[in-house]
Amino acid sequence: MSCGKIDLRCRICRLSSGRTQVVPGKGSCSSRIVFVGEAPGKDEDVRGEPFVGRAGKILDEALADAGVGRGEVYITNLVKCRPPKNRRPRKDEIVACSGYLSSELKDLRPTVVCALGQTVAKSLFGESERMKELVGKAIPKQMGGLKVMAVIAYHPAACLYRRSNIKAFRNSIQRAVVIAKRQ
Repeated sequence: MSCGKIDLRCRICRLSSGRTQVVPGKGSCSSRIVFVGEAPGKDEDVRGEPFVGRAGKILDEALADAGVGRGEVYITNLVKCRPPKNRRPRKDEIVACSGYLSSELKDLRPTVVCALGQTVAKSLFGESERMKELVGKAIPKQMGGLKVMAVIAYHPAACLYRRSNIKAFRNSIQRAVVIAKRQ
């Protein structure tokens, strides 16, 4: 289930011209935890769901290790359309799509927001340190009037390219889940 108001015919930014479909967030609208990635990839663009490709399998495994299923959490992205050649979304694209993410967060009212990757950590929380220094940190933040605990994790795709990131990634996901269960 998708939370928030998202226009599935959106044409606000240039990403709309190359997409197959808008990819809204998905999961439990009563979840206390939200995982936010950068943007849909090829598989997500085809299926219309976030994190369903190879990186999604890594996220699913980490969630299972933390004792939760995909349906118990909410998973979304900064932008809802696939950037060309899976490049990082540009600042203006993130700004253009920010209303949709804000709508999701307003409906969800999470206590934990887990930033998947440096682009998300920088965009949502202003964190500009290297990922090596950020991963696993839990930082109290304000988001749209909400007090949340921001947990920073590697993007699951980073685990595909550098297998040595998997342990830190799983530990970050575990930490985010534990914090959400306590609050």
